[in-house]
Amino acid sequence: SGTPPAAMEAAMDKVRTLMSGLKVPQHYDKVYKDECAFTFDTPFSESGLFVNLRTWYGFGEDMVDLDVKRNGGTGGLYLVEKFHRKEKVKAAEEEKKTIGDYLEDKWEVVKEHQLLAVDASGEKTTLPFPCADLPMIVTNVCDAIIAHQGARSMEETTRYEADQDIKESKYYKELVQLPATKKISPNPKDWRCEKSGDTQNLWLNLSDGYIGGGRKFFDGTGGSNGALDHFNEERAKGNFFPLVVKLGTITAQGADVYSYAPDEDDMVKDPLLAKHLEHWGIDVMKMEKTDKTMAELDLDLNLNRDWNAICENGESLERLRGPGVVGLRNLGNSCYMNSVVQLLLALPEAKQRYLDADLQIRAKAPTEAPADLVTQVAKLTNALNTNRYAPPLQEGEDESDPKLLISPGMFRSLIGRNHPEFSSGRQQDAAEFLQYFLEQLSRAERTALGSRLEAGNPFASLFEFAVEERMVETGGGGRVAYARNRNTMLGLPVKLDDADNLDEVMAFRSEHGEKDPKKPKKADGEAEEPKPIIQITSCLSRFGAAEDGIPFRGVSVSKTSHLATMPKYLIVQVQRYYLDEKWCPNKLDCKVPMPDKLNLEHLRGKGRQEGEAEFAEVAGDTAAAAPPPQQEAPQADDMIVVQLISMGITENAARRAALAVQNSSADMAAAWYFEHSEDPDINDPPAAKPAGGGGGGDSADPELVMTLSSMGFAEAHVKAALKACSNNAERAADWLFSHADDLDGAVAALSSGDGGAAAGGGGGGEAAYDDGVGQYSLLGFVSHVGRHTACGHYVCHMKRGEGGGWVIFNDEKVAKSEAPPLDMGYLYLYRRDDAA
Repeated sequence: SGTPPAAMEAAMDKVRTLMSGLKVPQHYDKVYKDECAFTFDTPFSESGLFVNLRTWYGFGEDMVDLDVKRNGGTGGLYLVEKFHRKEKVKAAEEEKKTIGDYLEDKWEVVKEHQLLAVDASGEKTTLPFPCADLPMIVTNVCDAIIAHQGARSMEETTRYEADQDIKESKYYKELVQLPATKKISPNPKDWRCEKSGDTQNLWLNLSDGYIGGGRKFFDGTGGSNGALDHFNEERAKGNFFPLVVKLGTITAQGADVYSYAPDEDDMVKDPLLAKHLEHWGIDVMKMEKTDKTMAELDLDLNLNRDWNAICENGESLERLRGPGVVGLRNLGNSCYMNSVVQLLLALPEAKQRYLDADLQIRAKAPTEAPADLVTQVAKLTNALNTNRYAPPLQEGEDESDPKLLISPGMFRSLIGRNHPEFSSGRQQDAAEFLQYFLEQLSRAERTALGSRLEAGNPFASLFEFAVEERMVETGGGGRVAYARNRNTMLGLPVKLDDADNLDEVMAFRSEHGEKDPKKPKKADGEAEEPKPIIQITSCLSRFGAAEDGIPFRGVSVSKTSHLATMPKYLIVQVQRYYLDEKWCPNKLDCKVPMPDKLNLEHLRGKGRQEGEAEFAEVAGDTAAAAPPPQQEAPQADDMIVVQLISMGITENAARRAALAVQNSSADMAAAWYFEHSEDPDINDPPAAKPAGGGGGGDSADPELVMTLSSMGFAEAHVKAALKACSNNAERAADWLFSHADDLDGAVAALSSGDGGAAAGGGGGGEAAYDDGVGQYSLLGFVSHVGRHTACGHYVCHMKRGEGGGWVIFNDEKVAKSEAPPLDMGYLYLYRRDDAA
């Protein structure tokens, strides 16, 4: 290597002092070798990525010192990954285009590796890798990291496999296995296609032990087709050997299994795989993964397809790049996430809270920084609003160059963790994700505000407002009931009947039939159905209109909704998406022109008026004869019941659903109802559950106590929170985290009766709302193209710069917007004009 022997020996001494505790990562371990834990540096960045050999976390070059400090300042060893792309050169005779030319990546990735040793004084020594002088454990760890699939790919593969819903083969139980006249070598170097001699993409037939190559594509690319040809040849002889396993994917956790059976012809599961492999001398416990699974290969293919180049999308728009105008790479159906992030994280309050040029937030991250939402939001906010990933645009530069892209893989994995939809690779509803993100961020901030973050209210509070629901008894009674619900989004109903051009639309449909969104676009010259034009005033009127005939406490009431408070930032959801009569998602393809200025003061609620008689105040009301609260059986929340009834659910079923989810929310109650709608007693009155001698309604559920105590809270604190929250575990957990600084005092306040509202029991918390005059200005919006929110594509438009010009964020592409579709949006973000 040219390094003087004395210098090399000194370097090896340093490595030996730093290598204690190293462990070789296995294929099931998470190795963060694709993305820095604190920034979006990758192996393609100018200085590469530095992977800690002990923790397997990757860091950008300027984050290495921070990592050493966070690990006690004793130094560390890092594998340095430096990648760059080189365009593949095709031979002159390969002029003919094949399917591979369109689907394969045209780039070859050149990978270089080094070893960095950082001692306790901070002195850095760089060594070549591989290097014969390195201790074996160091070499083994580095080799394992290089060969490892990587945490991001593991997450993406798991997501992909879950979406594929691979089924068990119907043939695995009765699979024929011929006598094992040969044993399959465990050494990959010994594997060959018995037809072509190929050594890649090999499949073992579990019935007769034949090794053949993978499928050949119709244009001649792909494998040798040896495995499939063998299956067909044996079938012609009367033998049926359908199951094959991909060599190189076999581990104790499973392998890729394919069925060539005509009625399956797909990836399948073989629950007896270990037994079938043992027949051929393969011990799954001793096998190591040496080849990519089909899920990994398919995922690579999907991510490498350059749909933008095929569609020439955005060709005429002027590209932008700089602080506040940085794109996010689409990770596969992640445009809903990218659009919401762009909508929220450039707000001044987000930058004030999460921009940390001094690394104050990220330096204090917990050990598992990739699993900390505060850290990952700070990382995103800094990347989008600084020039770190926004170098000046260069004429003719390759927009797909990885070093120019922010790939929020770590954030996506974290925010989707344990959520059945957002953890998948499917398209999602941006409105649902926005609300879920704010909820998760609020929880994460509760323990960080006042320590890692400046003291203050959760970020979500900027969007929170109260909706006042007023119910008036009809039929002459005149009693009223009021309730306030906390919201982060104003949903506005959109109905075809409100269209300005309804007559024109209906006349066209009468003559040509209603447009089917599933059919292709009409040919040139064919008449195009006019889009209904629905004014925002009509949508607002529907929001505030009375809803009659709602059962409430044994009588019929009329319900109206108004805004009790006006938030600093208002998110408006134009509800153009709906469930049709067959409960299938659909879209009202219409235009709703949204104004730059929006005044909502006419929708402000006025609260209880003088002279109104509330239900509980009327003599003879059933509530007057109710037993004392501590003896009372659980009751369904009337507001939740009313919301469910408005969805067409019977009153008894609505009460059952509300009780089943402990009155937590109308959404959860609705979800419970749809899961139990076929129950024979679903429409029967809920069975009374008296408190009994033990005061069950005043006792904490033992299982919930155990669950919350396992999170590190004292049992006494957990019991007090559960009692105050009616044994609702989610609300109790929120209360515990929000009072973590002084739980003893908070529990004492509960005992004295002063903390009930804080526990989430009532509709209190008025002081928590920001309020002002309901006059708003438009900041940005998210649009959606597609038949419904679970498919299609999302983009974000935002006003940027001093002039407030419109900018379109289409994943990684950011450009000046020539004609922002203000009447086609789905989510709109407004800011209150009098807000400080």
